[in-house]
Amino acid sequence: MPQIAEIEELVTHKSLGFKHFARSHWLLALTAAVAALFVVECIVLALNWPFTKQDLTDVLQERSARSVTIGRFYRTYFPPGCVAEDIQFLHRLHKEKTPLITVRRLVMTSSWPRILTLQHKLTLVRIFDMNVTVPPSEPGQPSPVMPLTSNGKAGASVVIDRTIADGAVLKFLSKDPTKKPFTLTIDKLRLDGLGNNEPMFYRTIISNETPPGKIRSTGVFGTWNPQDPGNTPLHGAYNFDNANLAAFGGISGTLHSAGSFEGTLRRVNVSGSADIPDFKVRDTSHTRELTTGFQAVVDGIKGDTYVKSLTGHFDNTTVVFKGSVAGQEGQSGKLVSFDMAETSGRIEDLLDLFISAKLPPMTGRVTFRGHVDIPPGNAQLIERMRLQGEFGVGAGKFTDKETEADVSRLSESAEKHDKEPEKAETVLSDLKGQAIVTNGVAKLSHLTFTVPGAKANMEGTYNLVNYDVDLQGVLVTTGQPGDATTGVKSVLVKALSPFFKRKHGDKVVPFKITGNYDKPAMNLSLLNKNSGKKK
Repeated sequence: MPQIAEIEELVTHKSLGFKHFARSHWLLALTAAVAALFVVECIVLALNWPFTKQDLTDVLQERSARSVTIGRFYRTYFPPGCVAEDIQFLHRLHKEKTPLITVRRLVMTSSWPRILTLQHKLTLVRIFDMNVTVPPSEPGQPSPVMPLTSNGKAGASVVIDRTIADGAVLKFLSKDPTKKPFTLTIDKLRLDGLGNNEPMFYRTIISNETPPGKIRSTGVFGTWNPQDPGNTPLHGAYNFDNANLAAFGGISGTLHSAGSFEGTLRRVNVSGSADIPDFKVRDTSHTRELTTGFQAVVDGIKGDTYVKSLTGHFDNTTVVFKGSVAGQEGQSGKLVSFDMAETSGRIEDLLDLFISAKLPPMTGRVTFRGHVDIPPGNAQLIERMRLQGEFGVGAGKFTDKETEADVSRLSESAEKHDKEPEKAETVLSDLKGQAIVTNGVAKLSHLTFTVPGAKANMEGTYNLVNYDVDLQGVLVTTGQPGDATTGVKSVLVKALSPFFKRKHGDKVVPFKITGNYDKPAMNLSLLNKNSGKKK
């Protein structure tokens, strides 16, 4: 029996030794297999490592359709990726010129699972200090700078989960080399889903130069259309805050605007509203809250804006505009061109925009329609403005007592023998005329107004810069002209009064309004060359 026990012990010992041997060899085999797989993966990665200087150069050149140089390049492994510095996108024809696009530093990162499975995907791309210079394009042509928009060669494209390009600067050059470039500073920019041939989501904060302010926008852009960039779709929303309108010259105020947009890059439909709580024209003492609502179409390729409807409201007046802000062939900058109309406003609201006096010189209903052009330039807005239109004022009242007295004398001279005159502040009516504004001066023609028993026909100028008035014309009245003036002139006019008589008992006498807008002087003028003409 002891022998049997010894045999069982020996068998058991050998069995355990065999199991241990088998297990050890299995672990060794598994280790060898993993090592072999690792070696093969390393060979594959070595042959297909996506982060090389030449590969990055080739991709950037294909996507930008121009030559690209990289100053410094090195790989990173935790996380896997690369860093490229001093990147320059050169001119297509004149490579010796200053590069159109420069990037100080480009950092690209992926993940090891994606690298090991050979996925063409990046987790994050960070672009530091990108500067883009946009030369002036020919009229009707798109911008000559469209970075990273070409699809490149056929094959799988690289997908980027997120792209960050904070601090990028865009400079738009003018055809006039002496003119300062228009600059946009992109404070924040996030792009999600770039490069997967799908629409990408963006968020951005932009520092606008003229007028200075912050633009915040979110939306969806794409899919990019390389054959027809203008047909690339987009939609989103924006806010434009704390825009300082003093940058335009001639006006001031802080603009707040919000709206939405949708369409294609060539035709973006925009609708929104704007509020300026402290709008002021030039150096006047009056500020007004100006609110607007608008619908427009923007050509994102040319940078032109076509306003289908813009309604501006302040105090008790509403003005409707329709027009464009667009480039003109052979000219630098944008021409502002608008039709405008008002059918039920107040003259005092309009006058308050342009005067410093506490009270407007006149009150009453106002209607006007016309067209205004504002070409680009460095002169003040009021001096660049070209306007042509017609206007009318009903139930007009003068607020200055001396002016009221002048108008009262006109009325009293006409009605002295007929009936009691109305109060001075109610006698002026049916003021209308036509105006052409150039170089800050309004040339007025066919200007007429009536008071009980008298009608004035005048023409002349009104200076929008210094507010001087110089109007000459005739007064058709049934009263005594001498009653419309005082002092020695009254005696002289009364002596000559018989020579002013016309048929039906009317008298046509020379008449003028001179002085400054806030205190105009109304007098008879015997030297007026039109004194003998009835208009």
